[in-house]
Amino acid sequence: MSMRVERASLEQVQKRFESLKKRKDPETFSEQDLDERIFKQQQEEEEKKRQRREKKKEKKKEQAGPNEPEDIDPDVAAMMGFGGFGTSKK
Repeated sequence: MSMRVERASLEQVQKRFESLKKRKDPETFSEQDLDERIFKQQQEEEEKKRQRREKKKEKKKEQAGPNEPEDIDPDVAAMMGFGGFGTSKK
């Protein structure tokens, strides 16, 4: 089995174009249909973006939740050297 593709001649290409033109009905395509399809596609893209943003927010909340300090005794925390994330004024 050869992987080579037969080259099409000019006549073959022209015949193919003509057959495709004849097969296509001029009334099947209208500008209104195109506008509707574009509008639907834009809506779908906006919905996908919104869903991605929501997922991202949820993921951020999940990551932020476990990092909160648990019931740590402030005296023990100060003794270990971490009292908080605030800056110290000197």
